[in-house]
Amino acid sequence: MYDILRDLRYAARQLRRRPGFAVVVVLTLALGIGANAAIFSVVDGVLLRPLPYEDPDRLVVLWGDETGLRSGSSWASYPDFLDFEEQAESFETLAGSSNETYTLTGHGGEPVRVPLGRVTYDLFGVLGITPALGRAFLPEEDRVDGPDILVLTHSFWTDRMGADPDVLGRSLVLDGSPFEIVGVMPRGFEWGPAEVFAPLEPRYGADSRGAHRVFTIARVQEGVPFEQADAEVGTIAARLAEEYPEFNTNRGAYLEPLHELAVGNVRSTLWAVFGMVGLVLLIACANVANILLTRSTERGQEVAVRSALGAERRHIVRQLGTESLLLAVIGGAVGIGVAAAGLELLQAYAPAGIPRLETVGLSARVLGFAALITIVTGFVFGLLPSLQAARVDLQSRLKEGGRYAAGRRRARLSQGVVVLEVALALVAVVSAGLLVNSFLRLQRVDAGFTAENVLVVPMALPAGEYWNPGDPDGERVVAFYEEAERRIGALPGVTSVASAYMHPLDGGWESSFVIRGVFEPPEGERPEARLRPVTPGYFRTVGTRLLKGRDISSSDRAGAPGVVVVNESFERTFFPDGDALGHTVVKGAWWESLPGEFEIVGVVADVKMDGFTESVPTALYFSHPQFPFSDMNLVVGASVDPGTLLGAIREQVWAIDSGLPIEGVETLTQIRSAEVGPERFRTTLVGLFAAVALLLSAIGIYGVLSYSVAQRTREVGLRMSLGARAPDVLQLVIRQGMGLALGGLILGGFLAFLATGLLQSLLFEVSPTDPVTFATVTLLLAGVALLACVVPAVRATRVDPLVALRAE
Repeated sequence: MYDILRDLRYAARQLRRRPGFAVVVVLTLALGIGANAAIFSVVDGVLLRPLPYEDPDRLVVLWGDETGLRSGSSWASYPDFLDFEEQAESFETLAGSSNETYTLTGHGGEPVRVPLGRVTYDLFGVLGITPALGRAFLPEEDRVDGPDILVLTHSFWTDRMGADPDVLGRSLVLDGSPFEIVGVMPRGFEWGPAEVFAPLEPRYGADSRGAHRVFTIARVQEGVPFEQADAEVGTIAARLAEEYPEFNTNRGAYLEPLHELAVGNVRSTLWAVFGMVGLVLLIACANVANILLTRSTERGQEVAVRSALGAERRHIVRQLGTESLLLAVIGGAVGIGVAAAGLELLQAYAPAGIPRLETVGLSARVLGFAALITIVTGFVFGLLPSLQAARVDLQSRLKEGGRYAAGRRRARLSQGVVVLEVALALVAVVSAGLLVNSFLRLQRVDAGFTAENVLVVPMALPAGEYWNPGDPDGERVVAFYEEAERRIGALPGVTSVASAYMHPLDGGWESSFVIRGVFEPPEGERPEARLRPVTPGYFRTVGTRLLKGRDISSSDRAGAPGVVVVNESFERTFFPDGDALGHTVVKGAWWESLPGEFEIVGVVADVKMDGFTESVPTALYFSHPQFPFSDMNLVVGASVDPGTLLGAIREQVWAIDSGLPIEGVETLTQIRSAEVGPERFRTTLVGLFAAVALLLSAIGIYGVLSYSVAQRTREVGLRMSLGARAPDVLQLVIRQGMGLALGGLILGGFLAFLATGLLQSLLFEVSPTDPVTFATVTLLLAGVALLACVVPAVRATRVDPLVALRAE
């Protein structure tokens, strides 16, 4: 212990004597260690940490799919849910949920939209979560015409109810109906977008097996393999397909672990970023190792004297290793601060959709990881310089000129480290270049609409007020949107206004249909298309091109013949010859007195509904009065900044109904930007770390060449005294530096070719071995290396031969 403390004191004195050296090393290490700790905290919190439920490894999601496709695109109908619950023996229990949105009024503020989760009574039991206050739902409450009761999330309770401990028994008015509060969930519990929960009730989806509205989760029996449970639900689905061919023909089922569902979309991104910061740390270690190798040459005389006075080699290695470890520890401590700041930035600017990101922090596991990489880093960058410094030829080192031979040995090591730095930097920058190329292609995708100066205002009309027995055809709903469009259209700066069930990039929902005389398969085998009721002028407002026929018009009302506009994908799928106009789509009457047959009167351009990387599904655009929905979007085109119109739009809507919430308003530009938010975030992070890697490698080349020039001062002086000109010396130094860069580029090209295949799932219309990206990045790195060579080369040309020779 005495020896260790002595070594630490000596190491601290050495660092105090060279503060510039210590600051450069500490900051380099802090950057590498801090970046790794920050990204690991996200990887740990999102990917590695178990879900916050009881025995989460046994929780699975039951998906419906077209037999054998395992697409995960469909929930269950309520009757199917009951059959799975009754027949499956691999599960302890099943639970279901469905998402709705209600309007909250009467709470002392403006009306607001509240996401409500309709859940079966046993959902919380399946998850192993009990309410923090009150109780969960009872079996007898999950029934037709059951009581209107609520369980609140902890965040809703604190944000909207002021964390009132006497909240139980109070009521909230949702869509005009009072709901009694019976429970509050514990802090941190989340289930989809829901802020409050109510019983699912059998009426939701009980009308048809074709209405897939129930998200189904199950807990697998302890000891039952996942594969066995997965095979069982497939068998039950096949049995239901035989029993109910009208709705379940070709309908299968499969299981997916709940954890996979939660993290599947972000897994590749996080591992890619984590790999990138790992490269940054390796390059940082290489840079520090080079600095220490250079310093070990300068300390060669000191080491030789200590050896001559009796110091053993292991003592010298231990002393130099202690200095390296002390530098690493200080760098790690500063790196924790870097990680904390970086994590705050990540949480502030990360796109929506990264699960549990808000709960991520510098936990004990993260601090342990930071401590581990600190120790490993200190060992990695300190071992080689320590061993080299301890290899002393006393006779030559104590002579005046002996430092040159030792310097050459260390120079070769430094050059090897630089080659490795350049290789790793090439891997990092090529990866970033591929992602940038992919992102630029994604940005150029034709989404099928114009995003300029269009405002999207979500509306939700309370069912209790706008749908009632005296208004079976939705006349009040239609009248509201027509009046809202008339009022908003008269506002200064508004060029057009329409309503649509979904904005252009919202996928919506699907339903089956037949095409009379063209495509009439039996029930259960009918195709499905996206349903998108719109009002006249919608396509003009969002800039979607009308390719054939006509638009929806004001004459297409409830009593008129049904009409529908289809997209290109629909015509391409069912009318390869391009003759869709005039054919009839049969889609069952939305309400009894509304049309059930719709003539195709127009064809519009495809719109990307499921993301820019996905193919466009078939879509049917109905006239809203013939297919009325209460929840729609007002779409407002403007000749001015659309954001400036929000206040006036709010006034006009509230002049019709002051109880309607107006929130979640966005421009189409914002919606389009958010659509590529994850790709932008990933590309920015990877690009940032790649730039750091590039900078560190350039610093490495510069440092080695600067040291080489300093060591070769006598040689350069001799050359110039014998007639060498400045351009000759310039060429000599640059050739040395570019030789190192070339070696790194060759090695890095090989490593990048092997590594970039891991990015395949993150790339859009770009090959992992895209030759243009590889060539561009290679030239970029060569240019940076050349710039790093210039300063030392110019410095070498300014050596005065007389001064150099006199110094020797």
